[in-house]
Amino acid sequence: MKKKEITLAGKQVTVAYCYATEIAYKDLSGQDITDFMGEVGEAIAANKMPDVKKSIFLLVAAIMSYYETKKEDAPISDAQIMTDATPLEMGAAIGAVLSLRSEFYALPEGEPKEKKKAGKGKN
Repeated sequence: MKKKEITLAGKQVTVAYCYATEIAYKDLSGQDITDFMGEVGEAIAANKMPDVKKSIFLLVAAIMSYYETKKEDAPISDAQIMTDATPLEMGAAIGAVLSLRSEFYALPEGEPKEKKKAGKGKN
């Protein structure tokens, strides 16, 4: 699990990324998280905010995955995110989850790299 503390709707919360985040996102949205990550990339490239509903599902999933492992109640609800979070906070929170996802799937340092085979290439 990768985690980071952020401010959302004026509250300090911890978001996390692990398989629990992916499962929670799919349960909430009915969509695979990888598909939404593609949508986020397209939205960023177009200088737009990603789909708000799916973005809230992503944040709720990232918050739930952290606090459920700690057996604690999350300090923020989905209703508070919907009504009190600013666009700047939402963008930063989504960025934090994207960053955590990249860290989660990154190869650890020192892992052997694929070696190129000597010899002829394809014709």
